[in-house]
Amino acid sequence: MIKSDSPAGRWDFLKGNIGVMLLSSGLWNIAGSMTWPFYALYVLELGGRHIDIGLISAVGAITRIVPTLFGGYLADTLGRKKILYSMSFFLALNTLMFAYAPDFRFLFLATILEALFSGIRDPAFMSLLADSTTPDNRATTMALWQVVPSLFGLLSPYAIGLVMDVRGILPAMRFAYTLTFLLATVASFLRYRYLEETLENGKGVSMSPKTAAREILSDFTETLRNLPKALWTFLVIDFVFTFAWAVAEPYFVTYAKEEVGVLASQWGAITVIVMIARLVLMPPLARASDKHGRMKFIIPTMFLWPVSFFLFAVAGSYQGILTARLLLAVSGCIGDPAWEAIFYDYSPKEHRGRFSAIAQVSWSLIWGAGNVVGGAIYQGYSKALVFYLSVGLFVVGAVAAVLKVKEPERREE
Repeated sequence: MIKSDSPAGRWDFLKGNIGVMLLSSGLWNIAGSMTWPFYALYVLELGGRHIDIGLISAVGAITRIVPTLFGGYLADTLGRKKILYSMSFFLALNTLMFAYAPDFRFLFLATILEALFSGIRDPAFMSLLADSTTPDNRATTMALWQVVPSLFGLLSPYAIGLVMDVRGILPAMRFAYTLTFLLATVASFLRYRYLEETLENGKGVSMSPKTAAREILSDFTETLRNLPKALWTFLVIDFVFTFAWAVAEPYFVTYAKEEVGVLASQWGAITVIVMIARLVLMPPLARASDKHGRMKFIIPTMFLWPVSFFLFAVAGSYQGILTARLLLAVSGCIGDPAWEAIFYDYSPKEHRGRFSAIAQVSWSLIWGAGNVVGGAIYQGYSKALVFYLSVGLFVVGAVAAVLKVKEPERREE
């Protein structure tokens, strides 16, 4: 790839796969941003309990294990594109099951299917993104990836929140999931038509299931041996942060609604403001991370997150909730792009799909466990305690990172 310091040259990478992925994910996100901010409320509206929110997530996490490992193998053998677009079509179709679930128990089945399809897809998804970057623009790309698709759905949370205030949560969410199906189908077609394969030397897949299983195990063992110690150190610390997030994250919206009295439209407005902050701040901070190093941006984020969670727990008004969520967003803008980029800085390209699979399985299991623990605490003990627990875990992880994690000496291509 020819590098250029001109304003136009710096953005040439958007003309290829990255541009297609940003556009297709943006279309998907127009309706997706109507559903995810209110998903916990949807579970409750369908008759579920707070702990059921975590249980549904945990079932999805367990389901993802084998599909994700197999998806990582396929991403490094069959290639990225075929896996990505085919599973995208299945995921689009599956949103109809979410849309027309008669009660919360059907969400378990919908989540299992979603975990199956996304588990196979996601290693190819993330590998194609990483393959389409260079070390010099990787954090910038990750920032654009977090910001641009969200821009498409910038007003969606507020718009659907207004509908919820008037019509109720249930009909509004059914409409949003149906719209997601339509736009996700268009996005999947764009990926099928315009993405280019990035894996040139895939080995191909054995036709024998027994041989394929043996090859998968052998290849993952080789990947585990080839990952540097520094990556494992950062990954373990990342797991602490993942669990800390998982304990409280599903219950932000329920806490704001039940304890503070925030309306659906107000929660939607908060989500829009947070998205605007990320849009403005993340790209320049990501470019600075590419230029000046990852850890200078990751460490401040690690210490700002516990402050944000604490402020959310003690907030007693809409303004307090908004302040805490905005600080949380700013914290993420500082460190999130560098956080994602450092994993790929450390991981060799030929093992990247399988490393993505290993990491995603681990994250999924930890996330599911954290959701269940958080749900049990939220429902049975104290609604605020889940946020205080997260604060303590964040502090432990941040101190460990300061002591153990160093800047990568060399960034993988």
